[in-house]
Amino acid sequence: METDDPVIDPSLGPIEKAARGRDVYVFYTETSNKVPSFDPDANPDYRFLADLEPCTGGWRWTAFSIIEPKDFLQLLEAAERITVAPDPPDETAKPGKYGQRVLRRTKHYRYFGFARLNVERRRVEEVLLAINDETTQGYSGSALVQGKFEILVELGGETPDEVCERLQALAEVPGVIQVEAARVTGDEYYYRPRKRRVGEPEDAA
Repeated sequence: METDDPVIDPSLGPIEKAARGRDVYVFYTETSNKVPSFDPDANPDYRFLADLEPCTGGWRWTAFSIIEPKDFLQLLEAAERITVAPDPPDETAKPGKYGQRVLRRTKHYRYFGFARLNVERRRVEEVLLAINDETTQGYSGSALVQGKFEILVELGGETPDEVCERLQALAEVPGVIQVEAARVTGDEYYYRPRKRRVGEPEDAA
């Protein structure tokens, strides 16, 4: 298996760059409050890490990361670095196709969160395309994934409550069977290359 970093043309747009990248979405349970102790220098393959608070029933994951492993055989080792035994990462999902925007690469809001969508068979791409800038308030990115659910969506808002309201509203999209959603919580989150304050613009010092 190739282990070198992919060479990505800087002239490509965010979706094209992401398609050539190595993103893996990792969900943790009983792994909350991980951002304060997270060391970016010791975890260069992490692009994003946040603690989460549920917006809907059924959400049981307490932390979420996006890892870019150089070798997918090393993914588990990378994901376990921020846990304490015997608490391994709970689930992983690999993006296969992106929506209009790419999670954590394009448009950002001061407050934001994520939803895992279960979708009717044969309607996955229809639902992916239906969630976009024009139809969905706070839309920041989405991806069709290989995992225990079909689509991951990132939405943002001006307040934490607004984030949850927008995530929950995804249940109204035709073809969506179930929505499991959570918002980023705590004082800070990590988004390469540094930790950032929840509620502040991402370009703030």
